[in-house]
Amino acid sequence: MTVVRGSGASTADRVERFVRREGSVADDDPDFTRQVDLFRAGYLDSLGIVHLIAYLEREFGVRLGDDDLADPGFATIDGITALLDRAARAHSTG
Repeated sequence: MTVVRGSGASTADRVERFVRREGSVADDDPDFTRQVDLFRAGYLDSLGIVHLIAYLEREFGVRLGDDDLADPGFATIDGITALLDRAARAHSTG
């Protein structure tokens, strides 16, 4: 994964806003958290996953590789945020 630009709002907030919008998640959904498996819980379907990948690549300037997509962390907002944060740190140091 490579990163080419930073962000204003927190990464987790931005990813959560996208997922809520894409998955039509109600603000008061008690099961929706940043730790829930977005795919197993049905918040994102296969098309939603494609849209999420496109969003992350466009919004955060990343190129997601097969290893990133296969990472178990990619299933949650917290996991996606951690992947993006690691990529940003790696990009800034190297």
